Amino acid sequence: MLRKIDRRVVRVDSLESAVRYYRDVLKLKLLRQERALASFLLGDGGTELVLHSNPDAPFDEVYYLVDDVRAMYQRRVELKLKFSAPPSAVARGYRATVKDPFGNVLLLVDRASDASAHGDVVEDGRAPGTLFSGVEERVSPRRDALIAAYLQLQRTADDLPYTPHFETLHQVYCSAFSGVKPTKQETWRHLLNLRKGGKLPKLGEAKSNPPEIDDAARQSLVGLLGKDIGKRDRLPYTSRFDAIAEAFNSTLPRPVAPHLIWRLIATLAK
Repeated sequence: MLRKIDRRVVRVDSLESAVRYYRDVLKLKLLRQERALASFLLGDGGTELVLHSNPDAPFDEVYYLVDDVRAMYQRRVELKLKFSAPPSAVARGYRATVKDPFGNVLLLVDRASDASAHGDVVEDGRAPGTLFSGVEERVSPRRDALIAAYLQLQRTADDLPYTPHFETLHQVYCSAFSGVKPTKQETWRHLLNLRKGGKLPKLGEAKSNPPEIDDAARQSLVGLLGKDIGKRDRLPYTSRFDAIAEAFNSTLPRPVAPHLIWRLIATLAK
C-alpha cells in the first residue's frame, strides 16, 4: 500500500545557493524551479527532492506514494487511519495527511488516472492552503466570522497572540459555532491560514514592539527554539511555546510576558 518514498520536501535558507549545490555539485537533475521552490530528480528515477525557502512551511517532510489516496480515505476506519481532511487534488493525483494508530503523521500522494482534470494545480509537496500540515482539525473554519472578528480589533495577526485582543477574537469566533468550539490554537491556525491564502485584510504593521535584549539572551532564545525557529506560526497556544517561554524566562533577571516572547520569536524567525 505504501509503495515508495515519492518526494522529500526540505526548507533551505537560500534557494539559489541550494539549487547551485544540488545541481552543480551533487549533479541532480533539476526538474523545475520557481521563485521559492525547486524540484530535483534523484538517481532512482522516480523520487523527487523538493527544496523551498518558505519560512512558514515545515522544515522537512516525506511523502509516500500509494495506489489511491481517495480509496484509502473511504477505508480509513478499516485501515485505522485518521485523516486531517479529505484528499485534495494536486497536479497528478491526490494527497492527504493522515495519522496511524500510533500517532505518527504520514503524508500520502497518488498518481490517479483522472488527475489530468487538475493539471493546473501546482504540486509543491505541501498541504494546499495551510501552514499546519499534519495537524488535525477538530472544527472546520468559519472564515466570514473570523474575518469579521478580526476587522473589529484592527490589530495585525502577529500582534495578537497572548493579548486580551486575541481573547476577544477567540470568544467572538467561538460564538459562531453551535457545537464543538475551536480551541485557541485552532483559532490561531484558522487565522494564519486565511492570511496565507490572501483572504485576511491587511491592517498595517504590528502596534507592539519586541523588547530589547542582549546578544546572550537572543542566542539563548535561538537555542531554545532549535528547528522550531522555522515553524514560528505553529508555536502559539501550544505546550511547546509554554516550555520555551518558561525556559527563556528562567535565564532573565525579570520575566517577560508571553506576548513579548512571541514578538521576539517572530522577529528572530524572519
